[in-house]
Amino acid sequence: MDTLSVTQLLLVAVFVFAGALVFCTVGFGIGVTAIPPLLLLVDPQTAVVLINTVSVFMFSLVIWQTRQHIPLRRTLPIIAAGLVGVPVGILILRDADSALLRIAIAAFIIALTLLAAFNTRWTLPKSMPVGLSVGFVVSVMLNAFGVGGALLALALLARRLSSRALRGSLSLYFLVIEGAGVVGYGVAGLLTEQRILLIGVSALPVALGFGVALLILRRINETMFRRLVMATIIITSMVALVRELASL
Repeated sequence: MDTLSVTQLLLVAVFVFAGALVFCTVGFGIGVTAIPPLLLLVDPQTAVVLINTVSVFMFSLVIWQTRQHIPLRRTLPIIAAGLVGVPVGILILRDADSALLRIAIAAFIIALTLLAAFNTRWTLPKSMPVGLSVGFVVSVMLNAFGVGGALLALALLARRLSSRALRGSLSLYFLVIEGAGVVGYGVAGLLTEQRILLIGVSALPVALGFGVALLILRRINETMFRRLVMATIIITSMVALVRELASL
């Protein structure tokens, strides 16, 4: 990765802040919000490593808030299956071609966003094999592409969890899987000095995003906000997808 200018570092901070604000406000979406614009500044490896690392702090906050509502007996087997997928995702991120990674990330973001936009009442079948399979697949997607949480949300919705239980379960899964992924990034040599610098630069925007979300959470129309977020995600993802297809 080339050294970024001060202006580019500020843009990275803005994109991370936007992703953190979306996640802390609506409970999901830091990857699908922040990664597409980040791909215009940094390579896919850097974008995924950055977002998955800075997200750990936010997941910890949500877990602390919802700790009494998390159904551990339902969630732990899915987390265990996800841990199996961590090294697979890391290998894909380390070895895949950068252009193909950008295309895959953009395609997954568009697919998941459209799924959330047009199938909000649809859920995956309620069964342990499905839950374990989703836990594995989402882990691979998160650690390789930085996106995929919506698929896990669909699986957990089938269990009719309360909103706090759902948010807590998702955050616990993300914390363990992405936390393990960060350790794996270090072992695989993906935590370079420049990426660690970007993580440090992004720490404050993440904290600001959480703080601002707390201030505005009760003052926004959630339905309208979700639609605007989805429209932005689709547009930025399509720009990244068209750009990479044109460069092949």
